Amino acid sequence: MSIIILIPGFIAFYYALTQSPHKAFLKIYVPVLLFIPTYYYWKAPGLPDPNAQQAAILAILGVWFIRGTPGWKFSFTDVLVFGFALTLIYSEYSNVGYKESQNFIATVIGAVIAPYVLAKALIEPAGLRIQFAKSIVIVLAVVTVFALFQTVTKADFTLWQKVMGPFFGGQGWEWPTQYRWGLPRAAGPFGHAILAGIVMVVGYRIQRWLQWSQAWPQRPAQLQWLPIPLPTLLTITLFIGALITLVRGPLSGAIVAAIVLLIGKTKKRWTIFWTLVALFVIVGIPAISWFINYASVDPALARNENQQTVAYRWQLIENYVDIANKRFVWGWGRMTWPKVPSQPSIDNYYLLIFLQHGMMGLGLLLALLLSMMTRLFAHAMLQPVAQPLGSSLGFTLFSIYIVIVWSIATVWLGEQTIYLLFLLLGWSEGYLLFYNQNLQKTTSGLVAAAPEPKFRFRRIL
Repeated sequence: MSIIILIPGFIAFYYALTQSPHKAFLKIYVPVLLFIPTYYYWKAPGLPDPNAQQAAILAILGVWFIRGTPGWKFSFTDVLVFGFALTLIYSEYSNVGYKESQNFIATVIGAVIAPYVLAKALIEPAGLRIQFAKSIVIVLAVVTVFALFQTVTKADFTLWQKVMGPFFGGQGWEWPTQYRWGLPRAAGPFGHAILAGIVMVVGYRIQRWLQWSQAWPQRPAQLQWLPIPLPTLLTITLFIGALITLVRGPLSGAIVAAIVLLIGKTKKRWTIFWTLVALFVIVGIPAISWFINYASVDPALARNENQQTVAYRWQLIENYVDIANKRFVWGWGRMTWPKVPSQPSIDNYYLLIFLQHGMMGLGLLLALLLSMMTRLFAHAMLQPVAQPLGSSLGFTLFSIYIVIVWSIATVWLGEQTIYLLFLLLGWSEGYLLFYNQNLQKTTSGLVAAAPEPKFRFRRIL
């Protein structure tokens, strides 16, 4: 029965072939990525075990190659992305051999390379920025509605596990519901509540950008019955979607991102920027010192659950850095590093990637994140103030990376989050590469939206 996971791949291939890879990417891949759990897969005898996301993206990638790779333009970020992917593959292969690493190799191709390549080539060069953002928001709004089942009923499983589980021979049930303050933490189709929190906060930030850009109609003709304007409804929905995950890392990251976004929400951006820098120096440095003292205690002596969690993560670094240093360059592979019995779970992706894939993996990941954030921020600061205020995509993408960089210090980059990160990296790279081209087209009227006709007549030849 698990072979049904290939259906999205067939649909995506047909849609890409008969319509275009662009439409298949927006209308098939994005919903599949954000709605179907990655932990359901087909156990293919002798082959890598694909999930729905891999089946869909590789089908579209194949048609995109057949069509001559439209929208592709080489850039230095490609070197970092492909270098990171090859590092992961070589590290795993050198530690366990091909037979044990074939599923991981397929995952790297489907979760790192393909999303980056297609997002870079199919969104900005084709002028599909708004459509892409809207597809993410709409799917996550639907996910929120379904995820509320777990919150309202206090079920020990998600609706996805209940409906899809029987088709996959027990797959997915290894993700039990987590609780906080006696309430279930909604995980949606993302496996873990923290991963769900990251995805939902990213969706919320994208929706706020759409709302500030006035990209949504206030009351579409088909939705006149809505009690509040559509943009407001979507913002509230995604805010609820993030809130019901009951996660501290992504939500605190969202607060930091919102503060940084103040720079893009005002005409006095440099004043706000230097104010934030001053606040970081005055408040941030003492706060870091306080945090180190707060975290560096024995978890058994912690005053409360929060301090115990922080202390556990601090001890992870103390206990595992020496182990990582023993295979400094290429790491131990995904599952073969020596475990500390009291700390089997590595709740810090930077430490985890260092353990698994060495300084090569960690260095390339940090180079990707920091270089992209630096370029986005510099680009946004040097452009004229966006109108309406808040409609600068550069500041929004920069704020999203803040959320991700902050959050993965508390969890691994797993399930859909790694797909989403490289999707965002591809989108960001396309935005930076094609910004001037798209601006020139817009100002010259080549891609300006045509006015709505006053009357709609049928044209018959």
